[in-house]
Amino acid sequence: MKLEPQDIVWEFDGADGRDQGLASMIAFYIQHLEGLLPEPTDDPFEQIMADMADDPTNRMLSNPRLARLYPAALQDAKQADEFWRDSIHAQTRARISSAQVAHDNIRAFRDYIPVTLGDVDDWAKTLGALRLFWYSELAGTERLAEPSSGITAANPGLVELVDWLGYVLEDLMDSRERCVRTGSVYDPADYEPLA
Repeated sequence: MKLEPQDIVWEFDGADGRDQGLASMIAFYIQHLEGLLPEPTDDPFEQIMADMADDPTNRMLSNPRLARLYPAALQDAKQADEFWRDSIHAQTRARISSAQVAHDNIRAFRDYIPVTLGDVDDWAKTLGALRLFWYSELAGTERLAEPSSGITAANPGLVELVDWLGYVLEDLMDSRERCVRTGSVYDPADYEPLA
């Protein structure tokens, strides 16, 4: 059976306040991302001009959580700066859009949050980014950096959060793969939407 975008392929267990906790983390993440963008405008031409006049590179590099999310694509510093200047706005808007999908899903249901095939990639991008976002507190901004044993010992709650985000992301990926492979889906009647 071929799955449709509206088919539910995963559920986030938001019981016991996990839904509110994740929603708060996503909102905090979005707030940081929005700091990389110029003031929004409804006029597309004005938005293009604002983007061209704005260089978010220093704002991104000065925030260790965000710097981890935007690794340099090129070795040469000048070329990396040009790459960032040309790509950060578009990447940031895409990240915000994905995060907003996950946030809206959480806000629409109680305890167990159904995630459709059409939304699962946005969830995966958001959970992966959140994991990196918090991992930077432990390991710093270098792409392959690992936290020291002293830092992990001093921050057990943060280590647990990063591990939990990894577990949730792995569960999402496994569930999506299983549903696509077998053609099975979750029952929409099992979920309680919020009025």
